[in-house]
Amino acid sequence: MNYKPLIKVLLALVILALVDYLASVILKTLTFYFPQISTYTSDTFTAITVIIIAIGGFYIIRILQGLIYSQLLTRLEKSTASSIKVALDIIFYTILVLVILAALKVNLTGVLVGGAVGGIVIGLAVQTIAQNILSGILVTSSRTIRLNDAVSLISWIWGNPIIGEISKISLLFTEVKTINGNVIKIPNSAFLGNTVFQKLESEHSLVYPYQLLVNADVPANDLLNLAKAYINDFFSKEKIQLPEIYFTGKNGGTNAFTVILHFNDIKQLNGILNLINGAFDKAYWELKKKG
Repeated sequence: MNYKPLIKVLLALVILALVDYLASVILKTLTFYFPQISTYTSDTFTAITVIIIAIGGFYIIRILQGLIYSQLLTRLEKSTASSIKVALDIIFYTILVLVILAALKVNLTGVLVGGAVGGIVIGLAVQTIAQNILSGILVTSSRTIRLNDAVSLISWIWGNPIIGEISKISLLFTEVKTINGNVIKIPNSAFLGNTVFQKLESEHSLVYPYQLLVNADVPANDLLNLAKAYINDFFSKEKIQLPEIYFTGKNGGTNAFTVILHFNDIKQLNGILNLINGAFDKAYWELKKKG
C-alpha cells in the first residue's frame, strides 16, 4: 500500500495547525504594541483561520481524491467510477463548507436540530439509494457482472426470469437488454439480496438450462424420444448445436423435462426456445392422438 498520500495529509494538518498558531501569536503581539487595533483582532483572526481551512482543506481533499480514485475507481466500470467520483466530491466539499461555517462561528446546532425530522425522512429515502450504491461498487469491483455478460436473473420481485445481456452498469442501476429487445433497469441492490443470477457462459459457448412441464397423460419416455427426434431434425436444418435433454421429474399430473441449450449469441435464444417448445408440443399431440 502507498502511504505517501496519508503522510502528506498528516503533514498538511500539522502545517495548518502551526500556521494558525503563529497567526494567533503575531496578532497578539501586534495588539500588545498597537492596542488601537484590538477591536479588529478577533475578526482578523477568524478571517485568517477561514483562509487557512479553505486552502488546507482543498489541498487535503485533492490528496484524498487522488488516493481513492487511484486505488478504488480504476477497478470499476467507467460509468460507475464517474458517478462515485461525483458523489465523493459532493461529500468532501460539503464537509469543508461545514468546517468553514463552524470557524465563522455559525450556529450549526440549531440547523441540525431543526432539520432532525427532515433528516430522518431523507435518511429513510436515501437508504435504498445508499444500498444500491454500495451494491454497485461491490458487484462491479468484484467483477461479478461485466458489460456484455449474458445472464439469467430470477427473483420473486418480478416473477418471470429476465434473460439478456448486460448493456450498462451505473452507480444505482444495471441495464439488461433482454432477448425480446427491450431494456430493463435493475437496482444494483437486487444482485446482492433478492436475485439469483446466472451467467450463461461455458468454456466454448453460452449455456441455458430450460425446463418444460408437460401433462403426464402420455408416457414420459415416449414423449422424450419423439421430441428428441423432432429436435434433432429441426436443429440440423438450422445448423444449431444439439441440446441435452433429460426427464428430470414427475409431480402429480405433470412431467418435467430439462433441456440444456448451447448457442453462441444470446439473440438466438428465442428462436431456439421456439423450436424446443414446438418439438415437444408436436410430439405430445402425436402421442395423445395415438392414445
